[in-house]
Amino acid sequence: MGIKRYVLLTVIYMLAIGLYVYSFNGDEYTLEVYKFSIKLPIALWIVLPTILLFVASVVHMLFYSLKGFWKERSIRKDFENFKVALANKILDENSLFNYKTEVFRYAGKNSRLFKYKDVEDFVTEDETIENNRQIVRDIENGKVVDLKKYKLSAGNKLVEMNNLNKLKEDPKYAMTVLKDCQDESSELCKRAYAEYIKFASFEDIKKLGFKPTKEMFRVLMERYLEEEGTTPITLSLDDIQDLLMQFKASREDYLELAYEIKIKLDPDSLIALFEKLYNSPEHSAAADAYLYVLYELQMIDKIRDILDNTDEDEFVKWKTILFLRDHGKNVDSGLFLRI
Repeated sequence: MGIKRYVLLTVIYMLAIGLYVYSFNGDEYTLEVYKFSIKLPIALWIVLPTILLFVASVVHMLFYSLKGFWKERSIRKDFENFKVALANKILDENSLFNYKTEVFRYAGKNSRLFKYKDVEDFVTEDETIENNRQIVRDIENGKVVDLKKYKLSAGNKLVEMNNLNKLKEDPKYAMTVLKDCQDESSELCKRAYAEYIKFASFEDIKKLGFKPTKEMFRVLMERYLEEEGTTPITLSLDDIQDLLMQFKASREDYLELAYEIKIKLDPDSLIALFEKLYNSPEHSAAADAYLYVLYELQMIDKIRDILDNTDEDEFVKWKTILFLRDHGKNVDSGLFLRI
């Protein structure tokens, strides 16, 4: 029974009782307690306990009705907050709502343990959740999405994936990424750096302060040699020497450089570079590359002078190459050194 109907029926009931009693006894009765006295009709005295019970029951009903209202309101609010938290979880964000009910407090706390995985044949019929699911699909499919309005945390994996998509779409975006790059070992920073060195000047690349790597050197050399599909770059011989030293180039790295750079430099510059490397303690692995350059320029006597001052077990391949040459057997030195 609703409280309105209860009040109405109770009032009718009390009026009926009061009128019935008053119809056959209209006298009054005086109640005296010490110095206090009150005079009321007998009919009202008869109805008074019912009135007190009615007031008490209405207060009781109002209390529990209000309590139920606040509980229901808390459930509705918790439900709305949970839907928001669920939608945020799809975007890999944890929400810190202060849930009022035990059920949603438990669900909200433990939902942080879960990872979102899209289920293609399942529809939630919640617009926000479905929108966020589509965002995840788009980013995973390589599309670029505007995430600013979602205010995702900087470490959010979707932000990083979206930035990687931007790099694929626009390599020049690497400049924006590298301005805010805090950890050069992160996937995003490494990818941005890999794109940046494909078009930036060597001076701008050096300003970033990234430690040179073999991969970075290969990209710069491709640009320096102006290979097809690359943006030309200017490098001094000192720049090349410095880069080789910084990433601790191996024998193979020096040889590879010699194979490729011989078409770029004139003979004097080529000899100057590799002679300087050969005579530098930091580039001890450059000996084979230097001998290769001398051999390509037919400076055989200089090679002999170097080999005459070595132990028997040193430069075995070069001694073999000269032996074969002296006996009329010319070999591809570059190919032979790779064996």
